[in-house]
Amino acid sequence: MLRRNTLLSLLPFALLLTAPACDDASTPVDDGAAEAVLPGKADNYLSPTSREYKVWGDGQITLDREAFVDAERSQQEAEVRNIVGYRVKAYTYYVNAYLTDKGHGASNADYGGFGGFVRGTTSDFIVEPVDDEGLNWIFLWEVEMGGPRDLLSEVPKVKGDDGTEYVIVKMPKLTASQLQYGSFPKDFDPATYTGEMEELQVIIEPTDESFDGYPEYDQLFDDGLLDVVIVVGGDYNDARYDIQQTEDIFGWLKSAGYTHEATQYTDLKLDSAPFKKSMKVNGHEVAVEITLVWGDIVPIADIGLLRQRIIEAYENADIVIYNGHAGEDPDYSGVVYHYNPRHAISATQLGQLDLPDRYQIYLFNGCKTYAAYPEAVMANTVKTTKTVDIVSTVNFSWLSQQTFTTSGFIRELLALSGGTHDPRTWREVLTSVNARANYNVYYGVHGIDDNPHMNPYADPASLCASCSSDNDCPGAGNLCVKLADGGKHCAAECTADDGCPDGYVCGEIAIGYRITGHQCLPKSYRCE
Repeated sequence: MLRRNTLLSLLPFALLLTAPACDDASTPVDDGAAEAVLPGKADNYLSPTSREYKVWGDGQITLDREAFVDAERSQQEAEVRNIVGYRVKAYTYYVNAYLTDKGHGASNADYGGFGGFVRGTTSDFIVEPVDDEGLNWIFLWEVEMGGPRDLLSEVPKVKGDDGTEYVIVKMPKLTASQLQYGSFPKDFDPATYTGEMEELQVIIEPTDESFDGYPEYDQLFDDGLLDVVIVVGGDYNDARYDIQQTEDIFGWLKSAGYTHEATQYTDLKLDSAPFKKSMKVNGHEVAVEITLVWGDIVPIADIGLLRQRIIEAYENADIVIYNGHAGEDPDYSGVVYHYNPRHAISATQLGQLDLPDRYQIYLFNGCKTYAAYPEAVMANTVKTTKTVDIVSTVNFSWLSQQTFTTSGFIRELLALSGGTHDPRTWREVLTSVNARANYNVYYGVHGIDDNPHMNPYADPASLCASCSSDNDCPGAGNLCVKLADGGKHCAAECTADDGCPDGYVCGEIAIGYRITGHQCLPKSYRCE
């Protein structure tokens, strides 16, 4: 969010609104080995499917003269802040009504729809009087939004006289009562709405992105056991996607080599032993245990036992995956573990659990979990960016694809190479999950700014050692890289500069003419 002084510096501008360059390699790579790419030569990179944006605008408010002309400035400001608070909630609602994708059955399915979604809980605003009486005020408001990377090239924009581009969002002209009580006309579509409307001028700007990083694999594996719980939420559709999904995940676990005495998913009980498998991790053996639960694993009379098992998962497991229905209201939507009747642990309640002061991964795979789930969990006093990574969805999540998402997510996190764990970065994990029919489900991970930026199994002690092939460089992800002096030296896989030791940068490397990754390289691009 913008700080107050930054916003203030934009006030005069805001009032006016109311209204690859590529360097080709000079010589070909002669042996197919990795080569350092000197700064300025990059021409190809991999990026996630979505990013965050800053959404903001301005407005003016005039207080009732009779009621506020003699009031204290603090009273005037308090009233203005109340009004602006109500307005920003309405702005958020109708920005979402325009930008977010709608279901095919929605009455306004053809209105807008660009895959963006605003997190209303991130709203911020400032207010300033513009006259001595304190009756006329201006304000700037701002919220955060997740959306596809190409959002700004898709959404229609208008260019102002000063060259600033903004988006026009239409909304109903709301009464003071409608604003105060949030009684907004639903499924709004300006093509069919018959009431009076107003136009909101909105500026959308991409925010700085986090560097890619690795999950905290060392912490996940440090006790020799990786504990995963998959919760398949209930479904109200006649097709009962929850039943189909549970059966499919059961089948995938079996085919992927996880052992279990059950021969079919209906054999599973709430107290059944987990699916088990072992893997080598950086020279050590790690046991992987996966528990699968779903709404009908117990009779409805014992549904409270399922609730308690899910709570225990969030309070104890290393990784918890929720697949099911979700929404943007943290006090209603959450882990909906049964339908007909509906039983749920709201997102707000999740944040109030006795969560552990250690690293975990939560995947919330449902519609628009970006809106509220991450912040609800982070409200817990022990959950920080060091103790949890949270994966959410900006757009819709398809029930028919959640088995693929679950299997892909686990497969990428536990990927093997040469019979041992090959750590994937978050970008690699999410790129895989977004494949196939998930192309328009925008998965993102929260809380990774302080995640490791060097391959956790790399050997930084070998940096700059002379080599002739990758095999001469110990440690996972370490490569033999040709540097600027023409010599070959060991490097270590990284995602950002701060993952490298002093005197090194996380530089791009290429094989042939294609940039293939990043390695810790000496800042001079020479090993002295």
